[in-house]
Amino acid sequence: MKLQTTVKILLLITVLLHSHPAVSMSETDKDLQEMQTVTSYSYRSGPGDTRETSRALALFGAQHKAILRSAETLAGGGLLIEYGKKQREIFCLAADELQFRVVDESFSEKNDTYTITIKAAVSLGDFVKAEIRNAALEKEEMQFSLQEELEPVVPQAIDPAKDLSRAYRYVRKHHWRMAIIYLDHLEKKYPHWGALFHAKAMGFKGMHETERAIASLSLACDLGNQDACMEIEAADPSD
Repeated sequence: MKLQTTVKILLLITVLLHSHPAVSMSETDKDLQEMQTVTSYSYRSGPGDTRETSRALALFGAQHKAILRSAETLAGGGLLIEYGKKQREIFCLAADELQFRVVDESFSEKNDTYTITIKAAVSLGDFVKAEIRNAALEKEEMQFSLQEELEPVVPQAIDPAKDLSRAYRYVRKHHWRMAIIYLDHLEKKYPHWGALFHAKAMGFKGMHETERAIASLSLACDLGNQDACMEIEAADPSD
């Protein structure tokens, strides 16, 4: 059984690698295949946040910014495949794969904000590995019982990339109720994470609960989630 699994994984890696144009890249394209980037992110802590949680979310924010920036460059060069509705979950997991070093980090007692700056090396391989991990997690979640879905057990370990990617998979599959239930439980772990409430707004929108969607979107924006702020601005009839 273990041998069969290993073979399947190797075959999947081969298929994914050959699905990327980078396989036939010339020497002049190597700079695009692995890029160096410096990104910073600040997370504003709130009641219930531990220093460990604040640091982890600040770090994930910086990693995710590096992924978004590099993905834009790769896509502009025709090197990144279109992930469609899977993009959010794959980019979350890709943030976990990149190689980086912390350039600077600090915590401001004055405004309870943890700021991290990293220098990261982002490669196409990070996205390929994220695709593979995403497929494995999705397969694992398909085995969950109804009880596990309705009363999800959220691991105590601080793992923003994995935790948020699961919510995005529920949203992609239009499992709106499951998404909200899961995010309600996840909120106990990350009570002031803007990305979580942005995801929750997606779930409420899918359930056609407009008022709750707007409330979650507003809270996400207040907590610093720029995607939520842009959605609010775009929907403002006064503009």
